Amino acid sequence: MRLQIECALLVLTMLLAGRANSQVFRVQGGTSTMLNAQGGSVEFKAPKYDGSVNLGYFEGHLRFGAENRYQFQSFTLLTGDETVPFILPTDVFDASHYFSVRGIGVTHKDSIVKYYAFGGTTSTWLGTGLFNAATSDDPVGMLFYERKINDHFKFFSRNIVSRQQTFLQGLEYQPNRSVKASLTAGMGSNQRYFAASLDAETQKLIFRTSYVLTGNSFQRISLASPLSSEVNKGNVQMLYKPLEFVALTAGHQNLLEPITLGGAMQQASVNQLSADFHAEKFYFGSGLFSSSSSGLSTQGTNLYVGRRFGRLLEVNENWFQSKSQGQPSSRILSGTIRENFSSRMSLLQLISRTNGQTTFAFGGDLTSNRLMLQADYQNIYLPFRPDHPFQQALALNASVRVVGPMQITAASNVDPTGHLRYTFGMSTYVYRMSGMTSAHSESFSIAKFLVQGLVKDDHGNPVEGAALHIGKEVVYSDSTGAFLVRMGKHGPFPLSVVPDEFIINGVFETVSAPTSVRAETEDAAANQEIVIRRVPPQPMKTMATKQK
Repeated sequence: MRLQIECALLVLTMLLAGRANSQVFRVQGGTSTMLNAQGGSVEFKAPKYDGSVNLGYFEGHLRFGAENRYQFQSFTLLTGDETVPFILPTDVFDASHYFSVRGIGVTHKDSIVKYYAFGGTTSTWLGTGLFNAATSDDPVGMLFYERKINDHFKFFSRNIVSRQQTFLQGLEYQPNRSVKASLTAGMGSNQRYFAASLDAETQKLIFRTSYVLTGNSFQRISLASPLSSEVNKGNVQMLYKPLEFVALTAGHQNLLEPITLGGAMQQASVNQLSADFHAEKFYFGSGLFSSSSSGLSTQGTNLYVGRRFGRLLEVNENWFQSKSQGQPSSRILSGTIRENFSSRMSLLQLISRTNGQTTFAFGGDLTSNRLMLQADYQNIYLPFRPDHPFQQALALNASVRVVGPMQITAASNVDPTGHLRYTFGMSTYVYRMSGMTSAHSESFSIAKFLVQGLVKDDHGNPVEGAALHIGKEVVYSDSTGAFLVRMGKHGPFPLSVVPDEFIINGVFETVSAPTSVRAETEDAAANQEIVIRRVPPQPMKTMATKQK
């Protein structure tokens, strides 16, 4: 019966795709060691309509997925696989939770009411970055509802009827842009759930705290990945900037996270206290960490110092030490030299000594019309690996435009156990133009000119969720810092960075960005570079704290 439903949904999605007079197709595929997956997908877009068909192998098993969205006035009809955002206002530390389903649904949103209704089956989502597939699990019906009571209060409701029941109701109070308080209560995955949170942010202070009472089996995202986590019990973060050149950070977090594919949720607690200073072209600081996981406690120390010589040269030194219960100390001493030859090219040289062994490595950035390469090294704190929590890891992002819109991409990831994983892929666009020359009001075409580029911070790291206004368009950078928007003509178009509209937490300012850009064809489009700075510096990460 389940297989028949899956086949029917796939056929329905494909039939709806065929109705569009004109479409744009994006084809991609590749392989990923992060999830032991190989496969690809075809995405399509038409007037008021978009979707995708996905096929690939995950851990040796053939998997498929399909989705479709059709817009009708203020409603959107959904068929196939959906990753429904399952966000509670009390999620002040991590708002990237999802609930995976397969079936038919509808959404509606206006200035007062927003709801999401869906019926079908729960599913385990297999998101690889190359293709999105799912496996059907249990029958499910769901209704997510939000209503704006007035300018300060909002009521929300999250209801899921399945093998495990979830009925969560809550209230959000936001007296101004700087302060938000929320409550959530009810049942989550057949367990009692209660959460209260406070989020306050000013120019000098970022303060977030929450208290969550739930069981170990509560997990909103059904995903074959080790990277989804839930907070539990008491959590607090504070970042205070008393002076322009001083930033103080303190935090305590309790985490629930699977560290192996499909594994049970593991518990860890992390404490952090750090101070960061900068004076003229010098910067230095120190951090103290303690964590507890798998019955072991660990203490860690980080010291760093660096200096910038204009925009051409930067030198820094890092020292890390950690000691786990009953284990000898572990130390990492590293130094880096970054040479910025131009806004499109830099060279990174790294020397590190770990437990008596010395290693050399090279990296840097290179950006051209056809090539984007970023190879950097990050020191990461891994609380779920208490015997050796500090790790130096390669952060790689690369893309090569081969012919026309065809691109080859590569990226690296670090999982909670410290293993470096890679993803390789290829993508291109294909256009079906039938009906585009017709005078029918629903004709559709893709703009042939584009503006693209990268958003980085002042240390060269990619920034996700940065908002840019390019002409009359609004575009956001993705997880690699890349952005792309298509235009109907060459321009020029004004470009502005809008920190108030960023979809990531924190206060930012622009270091460098062009004031206007021109749109070019895909073969000739240059990569624009935008550099921003976090003010104050970034607070502690949920899973891993990245140090300078």
